[in-house]
Amino acid sequence: MAIDAIARKSDHWFKLVDVNGDGRIQHSDLQALADRTLKHFGYEKGSAKGRRLTEAYDRAWVSMAEAMDADRDEEISKEEFRSYMENNAKKENAEKLLRPVTDAEFAAADVDDDGLLSPSEYAKLLQAWGLSSSEAEKGAGNIDTNRDGQISSEEYFRACRDFFVGELTSRTGQVFGQVK
Repeated sequence: MAIDAIARKSDHWFKLVDVNGDGRIQHSDLQALADRTLKHFGYEKGSAKGRRLTEAYDRAWVSMAEAMDADRDEEISKEEFRSYMENNAKKENAEKLLRPVTDAEFAAADVDDDGLLSPSEYAKLLQAWGLSSSEAEKGAGNIDTNRDGQISSEEYFRACRDFFVGELTSRTGQVFGQVK
């Protein structure tokens, strides 16, 4: 995959996760993202879905910091994130690192607990991350690969995985809003 595509996708995702906008990802950013997502869906932090999402983001932070925080200052700069992605964005790494997070995000967004996300449930998840409703709706359409009008947990995982490790296409470039 071209370095420019990795940089563009990395920078796009970094901006979404850098909740406080200070140019670094810290544990507090992931905590704030979890809190914002839970609030957006109306869940209490102590609820089963709240605990699952919060714990998944806490574990994600530990994994990210261990793998990406090259200078061990307990924050990940855009350069550290991009460097990691340029050198390590591989499908074989995604299952271990990404699956627990995508499963927890999916469960939080699955409001009716039917094991599927409607396009509006997925859009609501992306809106919790700060995307506009139109950006979020485009993302939902690109994830539903079997075109049944629903997003399965596997479709969500694959879309997230492909965003990080796949080519920049019209599908992968809109999973988390339009990559520019």
